[in-house]
Amino acid sequence: MEQLIMAIETGGTKIQLAIGTAQGKILYNHYARVEREKGFRGVLDVVTGIMPELIEKAREFGGKIERIGIGFGGPVDMASGTAIWSPQIDGWGGFPVKKFFEEKTGLPTYLYNDSDAACWGEYCRGAGRGSDIFFYTNMGSGVGGGVVIDGKLYTGQGYGAAEIGHSYLYNPFYRGEGSPVMQVENLCAGWGIERRMRNDSIPESSLLWKLCGGEQGKIDCLMWGEGIRRNDPYSIKVLNETCELFSIALSNMICLFSPDTIAIGGGVSLIGEPLISRINEYIKKYIYINSEGRYRIVKSELDEAVVLVGGLLLAGQAE
Repeated sequence: MEQLIMAIETGGTKIQLAIGTAQGKILYNHYARVEREKGFRGVLDVVTGIMPELIEKAREFGGKIERIGIGFGGPVDMASGTAIWSPQIDGWGGFPVKKFFEEKTGLPTYLYNDSDAACWGEYCRGAGRGSDIFFYTNMGSGVGGGVVIDGKLYTGQGYGAAEIGHSYLYNPFYRGEGSPVMQVENLCAGWGIERRMRNDSIPESSLLWKLCGGEQGKIDCLMWGEGIRRNDPYSIKVLNETCELFSIALSNMICLFSPDTIAIGGGVSLIGEPLISRINEYIKKYIYINSEGRYRIVKSELDEAVVLVGGLLLAGQAE
Protein backbone atom coordinates (compact mmCIF):
# COMPACT_ATOMS: atom_id res chain seq x y z
CA MET A 1 0.00 0.00 0.00
CA GLU A 2 1.47 3.35 -1.06
CA GLN A 3 2.32 5.78 1.72
CA LEU A 4 0.55 9.11 1.20
CA ILE A 5 0.64 12.49 2.92
CA MET A 6 -2.13 14.92 3.78
CA ALA A 7 -1.27 18.57 3.19
CA ILE A 8 -3.31 21.37 4.76
CA GLU A 9 -3.24 25.10 4.02
CA THR A 10 -4.99 27.46 6.42
CA GLY A 11 -4.87 31.00 5.09
CA GLY A 12 -6.74 34.24 5.56
CA THR A 13 -9.29 33.62 2.81
CA LYS A 14 -9.09 29.94 1.92
CA ILE A 15 -8.59 26.46 3.32
CA GLN A 16 -7.11 23.74 1.15
CA LEU A 17 -6.54 20.08 1.89
CA ALA A 18 -4.83 17.58 -0.38
CA ILE A 19 -3.51 14.07 -0.45
CA GLY A 20 -0.34 13.41 -2.36
CA THR A 21 3.10 11.87 -2.42
CA ALA A 22 6.35 12.72 -0.66
CA GLN A 23 7.59 13.93 -4.06
CA GLY A 24 5.01 16.72 -4.05
CA LYS A 25 2.51 15.21 -6.48
CA ILE A 26 -1.08 16.15 -5.59
CA LEU A 27 -3.56 13.32 -6.17
CA TYR A 28 -6.69 15.01 -4.84
CA ASN A 29 -7.49 18.34 -3.22
CA HIS A 30 -10.43 20.07 -1.60
CA TYR A 31 -11.01 23.84 -1.41
CA ALA A 32 -13.13 25.80 1.08
CA ARG A 33 -13.58 29.46 1.96
CA VAL A 34 -12.65 30.86 5.35
CA GLU A 35 -15.49 32.32 7.42
CA ARG A 36 -13.48 34.78 9.48
CA GLU A 37 -16.31 35.58 11.87
CA LYS A 38 -16.11 32.00 13.20
CA GLY A 39 -12.48 32.43 14.23
CA PHE A 40 -9.93 29.65 14.44
CA ARG A 41 -12.47 27.13 15.72
CA GLY A 42 -14.42 27.57 12.49
CA VAL A 43 -11.26 26.74 10.51
CA LEU A 44 -10.63 23.63 12.61
CA ASP A 45 -14.25 22.51 12.14
CA VAL A 46 -13.92 22.81 8.36
CA VAL A 47 -10.60 20.96 8.24
CA THR A 48 -11.66 18.10 10.52
CA GLY A 49 -14.94 17.85 8.62
CA ILE A 50 -13.14 17.35 5.30
CA MET A 51 -10.53 14.89 6.61
CA PRO A 52 -12.73 11.73 6.36
CA GLU A 53 -13.26 12.48 2.66
CA LEU A 54 -9.49 12.57 2.09
CA ILE A 55 -8.93 9.38 4.06
CA GLU A 56 -11.48 7.63 1.84
CA LYS A 57 -9.88 9.07 -1.30
CA ALA A 58 -6.51 7.73 -0.17
CA ARG A 59 -8.02 4.25 -0.04
CA GLU A 60 -9.40 4.70 -3.56
CA PHE A 61 -5.86 5.49 -4.72
CA GLY A 62 -4.66 2.29 -3.07
CA GLY A 63 -2.75 4.18 -0.40
CA LYS A 64 -2.77 5.13 3.24
CA ILE A 65 -2.15 8.55 4.79
CA GLU A 66 0.96 8.34 6.96
CA ARG A 67 1.76 11.99 7.76
CA ILE A 68 0.30 15.50 7.79
CA GLY A 69 2.07 18.67 6.64
CA ILE A 70 0.45 22.01 7.46
CA GLY A 71 1.16 25.43 5.94
CA PHE A 72 -0.22 27.95 8.44
CA GLY A 73 -1.12 31.55 7.55
CA GLY A 74 0.96 33.25 10.22
CA PRO A 75 4.12 32.85 12.31
CA VAL A 76 4.69 29.49 13.99
CA ASP A 77 7.06 27.86 16.46
CA MET A 78 8.21 24.94 14.34
CA ALA A 79 9.87 23.05 17.20
CA SER A 80 6.73 22.87 19.34
CA GLY A 81 4.25 22.91 16.46
CA THR A 82 2.44 25.92 17.92
CA ALA A 83 0.74 28.80 16.12
CA ILE A 84 2.12 32.09 17.41
CA TRP A 85 -0.45 34.40 15.85
CA SER A 86 -2.66 34.91 12.81
CA PRO A 87 -3.05 38.38 11.30
CA GLN A 88 -6.41 37.42 9.78
CA ILE A 89 -8.14 34.85 12.01
CA ASP A 90 -8.83 35.47 15.71
CA GLY A 91 -7.92 32.95 18.37
CA TRP A 92 -4.93 31.11 16.92
CA GLY A 93 -2.36 32.65 19.29
CA GLY A 94 -0.60 29.92 21.27
CA PHE A 95 -2.75 27.10 19.87
CA PRO A 96 -0.93 23.71 19.77
CA VAL A 97 -1.69 22.85 16.13
CA LYS A 98 0.64 19.85 15.94
CA LYS A 99 -0.71 18.32 19.15
CA PHE A 100 -4.33 18.89 18.10
CA PHE A 101 -4.00 17.05 14.78
CA GLU A 102 -1.83 14.28 16.18
CA GLU A 103 -4.42 13.57 18.88
CA LYS A 104 -7.23 13.82 16.32
CA THR A 105 -5.67 11.50 13.73
CA GLY A 106 -2.85 9.55 15.39
CA LEU A 107 -0.58 10.73 12.55
CA PRO A 108 2.74 12.58 12.89
CA THR A 109 2.09 16.21 12.02
CA TYR A 110 4.51 18.92 10.91
CA LEU A 111 3.71 22.62 11.11
CA TYR A 112 5.24 25.32 8.88
CA ASN A 113 4.55 28.92 8.06
CA ASP A 114 2.64 28.96 4.76
CA SER A 115 5.21 31.15 2.99
CA ASP A 116 8.02 28.79 4.04
CA ALA A 117 6.04 25.82 2.73
CA ALA A 118 5.31 27.72 -0.48
CA CYS A 119 8.95 28.69 -0.86
CA TRP A 120 10.09 25.08 -0.57
CA GLY A 121 7.38 23.88 -2.97
CA GLU A 122 8.28 26.51 -5.56
CA TYR A 123 12.00 25.82 -5.15
CA CYS A 124 11.63 22.07 -5.63
CA ARG A 125 8.84 21.92 -8.22
CA GLY A 126 8.42 25.40 -9.69
CA ALA A 127 10.25 28.55 -10.68
CA GLY A 128 13.05 28.03 -8.16
CA ARG A 129 14.46 24.82 -9.61
CA GLY A 130 18.20 25.09 -10.11
CA SER A 131 18.57 28.29 -8.05
CA ASP A 132 21.40 28.68 -5.57
CA ILE A 133 19.58 31.34 -3.54
CA PHE A 134 15.84 31.48 -4.06
CA PHE A 135 13.36 33.96 -2.58
CA TYR A 136 9.59 33.40 -2.69
CA THR A 137 7.01 35.99 -1.75
CA ASN A 138 3.24 36.04 -1.96
CA MET A 139 0.91 38.96 -2.55
CA GLY A 140 -2.50 37.76 -1.45
CA SER A 141 -4.55 37.95 1.75
CA GLY A 142 -1.18 38.78 3.29
CA VAL A 143 2.40 39.33 2.16
CA GLY A 144 4.93 36.73 3.28
CA GLY A 145 8.32 35.46 2.28
CA GLY A 146 10.67 32.53 2.43
CA VAL A 147 14.22 31.87 1.30
CA VAL A 148 16.22 28.81 0.27
CA ILE A 149 20.01 29.08 0.51
CA ASP A 150 22.23 26.37 -1.00
CA GLY A 151 19.39 23.87 -1.10
CA LYS A 152 18.17 24.44 2.46
CA LEU A 153 15.07 26.27 3.65
CA TYR A 154 16.29 29.07 5.93
CA THR A 155 13.97 29.66 8.89
CA GLY A 156 16.24 31.64 11.19
CA GLN A 157 15.69 30.52 14.78
CA GLY A 158 12.74 28.36 13.73
CA TYR A 159 10.13 31.09 13.81
CA GLY A 160 10.39 32.13 10.14
CA ALA A 161 12.68 34.46 8.21
CA ALA A 162 12.56 36.78 5.17
CA GLU A 163 9.14 38.09 6.23
CA ILE A 164 9.05 40.92 3.73
CA GLY A 165 5.40 41.75 4.48
CA HIS A 166 6.27 42.78 8.03
CA SER A 167 9.07 45.11 7.04
CA TYR A 168 8.24 48.81 6.78
CA LEU A 169 8.02 51.40 4.01
CA TYR A 170 7.25 55.07 3.98
CA ASN A 171 3.53 55.39 3.25
CA PRO A 172 3.12 57.70 0.23
CA PHE A 173 -0.58 58.02 1.02
CA TYR A 174 0.11 59.43 4.51
CA ARG A 175 -2.13 62.43 5.28
CA GLY A 176 -0.89 63.51 8.70
CA GLU A 177 -2.71 61.03 10.97
CA GLY A 178 -0.91 58.13 12.62
CA SER A 179 2.51 56.97 11.54
CA PRO A 180 4.06 57.93 8.19
CA VAL A 181 5.51 54.41 7.87
CA MET A 182 3.50 51.27 7.27
CA GLN A 183 4.07 47.55 6.89
CA VAL A 184 4.47 46.30 3.34
CA GLU A 185 1.50 43.98 3.92
CA ASN A 186 -0.76 46.94 4.68
CA LEU A 187 0.20 48.55 1.37
CA CYS A 188 0.55 45.59 -0.99
CA ALA A 189 -1.65 42.73 0.27
CA GLY A 190 -4.97 42.31 -1.49
CA TRP A 191 -6.94 43.74 1.43
CA GLY A 192 -4.58 46.73 1.67
CA ILE A 193 -5.05 47.52 -2.01
CA GLU A 194 -8.82 47.16 -1.65
CA ARG A 195 -8.86 49.47 1.38
CA ARG A 196 -6.94 52.11 -0.54
CA MET A 197 -9.32 51.99 -3.50
CA ARG A 198 -12.39 52.04 -1.29
CA ASN A 199 -11.19 55.23 0.40
CA ASP A 200 -9.74 56.96 -2.64
CA SER A 201 -11.31 59.57 -4.91
CA ILE A 202 -12.22 57.44 -7.91
CA PRO A 203 -13.35 59.25 -11.08
CA GLU A 204 -16.92 58.37 -11.91
CA SER A 205 -15.74 57.88 -15.49
CA SER A 206 -13.53 55.00 -14.34
CA LEU A 207 -14.44 51.47 -15.34
CA LEU A 208 -13.87 50.47 -11.72
CA TRP A 209 -16.63 52.86 -10.66
CA LYS A 210 -18.98 51.20 -13.11
CA LEU A 211 -17.98 47.69 -12.03
CA CYS A 212 -18.84 48.46 -8.39
CA GLY A 213 -22.11 50.14 -9.41
CA GLY A 214 -21.05 53.35 -7.70
CA GLU A 215 -20.79 51.55 -4.34
CA GLN A 216 -17.14 52.14 -3.61
CA GLY A 217 -17.17 49.98 -0.49
CA LYS A 218 -17.77 46.92 -2.67
CA ILE A 219 -14.60 47.28 -4.74
CA ASP A 220 -12.40 44.19 -4.61
CA CYS A 221 -9.32 42.84 -6.32
CA LEU A 222 -11.34 40.91 -8.88
CA MET A 223 -12.86 44.18 -10.11
CA TRP A 224 -9.43 45.78 -10.02
CA GLY A 225 -7.99 42.93 -12.08
CA GLU A 226 -10.75 43.36 -14.64
CA GLY A 227 -10.01 47.08 -14.78
CA ILE A 228 -6.34 46.30 -15.45
CA ARG A 229 -7.25 43.80 -18.15
CA ARG A 230 -9.42 46.41 -19.86
CA ASN A 231 -6.76 49.12 -19.45
CA ASP A 232 -8.79 51.35 -17.13
CA PRO A 233 -6.59 54.38 -16.29
CA TYR A 234 -7.46 54.43 -12.57
CA SER A 235 -6.85 50.68 -12.19
CA ILE A 236 -3.51 51.05 -13.96
CA LYS A 237 -2.61 53.94 -11.64
CA VAL A 238 -3.18 51.74 -8.58
CA LEU A 239 -1.20 48.95 -10.22
CA ASN A 240 1.74 51.28 -10.83
CA GLU A 241 1.68 52.55 -7.25
CA THR A 242 1.53 49.04 -5.82
CA CYS A 243 4.30 47.69 -8.04
CA GLU A 244 6.65 50.54 -7.18
CA LEU A 245 6.08 50.07 -3.45
CA PHE A 246 6.60 46.34 -3.69
CA SER A 247 9.73 46.77 -5.80
CA ILE A 248 11.25 48.90 -3.02
CA ALA A 249 10.56 46.11 -0.51
CA LEU A 250 12.02 43.52 -2.89
CA SER A 251 15.15 45.61 -3.41
CA ASN A 252 15.74 45.40 0.35
CA MET A 253 15.42 41.60 0.25
CA ILE A 254 17.89 41.46 -2.64
CA CYS A 255 20.36 43.54 -0.61
CA LEU A 256 20.04 41.14 2.32
CA PHE A 257 20.00 37.73 0.61
CA SER A 258 21.28 38.29 -2.96
CA PRO A 259 18.88 35.74 -4.54
CA ASP A 260 19.36 34.72 -8.16
CA THR A 261 15.62 34.00 -8.53
CA ILE A 262 12.58 35.68 -6.99
CA ALA A 263 9.13 34.18 -7.52
CA ILE A 264 5.92 36.05 -6.71
CA GLY A 265 2.78 34.11 -5.85
CA GLY A 266 -0.55 34.77 -4.14
CA GLY A 267 -3.87 35.98 -5.49
CA VAL A 268 -2.61 39.40 -6.61
CA SER A 269 0.10 37.71 -8.69
CA LEU A 270 -2.64 36.20 -10.87
CA ILE A 271 -2.74 39.62 -12.58
CA GLY A 272 0.29 38.15 -14.32
CA GLU A 273 2.47 39.98 -16.83
CA PRO A 274 1.21 43.53 -16.10
CA LEU A 275 2.28 43.08 -12.47
CA ILE A 276 5.57 41.22 -13.00
CA SER A 277 6.80 43.47 -15.82
CA ARG A 278 6.18 46.63 -13.79
CA ILE A 279 7.95 45.28 -10.71
CA ASN A 280 10.91 44.34 -12.90
CA GLU A 281 10.97 47.86 -14.30
CA TYR A 282 10.47 49.81 -11.06
CA ILE A 283 13.06 47.83 -9.12
CA LYS A 284 15.78 49.15 -11.43
CA LYS A 285 15.40 52.51 -9.65
CA TYR A 286 16.15 51.01 -6.23
CA ILE A 287 18.40 48.00 -6.72
CA TYR A 288 21.92 48.02 -5.28
CA ILE A 289 24.43 48.35 -8.13
CA ASN A 290 26.23 45.10 -7.22
CA SER A 291 22.99 43.18 -7.85
CA GLU A 292 22.24 44.58 -11.30
CA GLY A 293 21.79 41.77 -13.80
CA ARG A 294 22.26 39.07 -11.15
CA TYR A 295 18.63 38.21 -10.42
CA ARG A 296 15.35 37.47 -12.17
CA ILE A 297 11.83 38.16 -10.96
CA VAL A 298 9.13 35.79 -12.20
CA LYS A 299 5.60 34.69 -11.40
CA SER A 300 5.06 31.54 -9.35
CA GLU A 301 4.60 28.45 -11.50
CA LEU A 302 2.59 26.52 -8.90
CA ASP A 303 -0.04 29.21 -8.24
CA GLU A 304 -2.78 28.05 -5.83
CA ALA A 305 -1.13 24.66 -5.25
CA VAL A 306 2.18 26.05 -3.98
CA VAL A 307 1.58 25.71 -0.21
CA LEU A 308 0.13 22.21 -0.59
CA VAL A 309 3.10 21.03 -2.68
CA GLY A 310 5.47 22.45 -0.08
CA GLY A 311 3.53 20.79 2.74
CA LEU A 312 3.78 17.41 1.01
CA LEU A 313 7.50 17.77 0.38
CA LEU A 314 8.41 19.04 3.85
CA ALA A 315 6.35 16.44 5.70
CA GLY A 316 7.72 13.76 3.42
CA GLN A 317 11.32 14.56 4.29
CA ALA A 318 10.78 15.28 8.00
CA GLU A 319 12.56 12.97 10.43
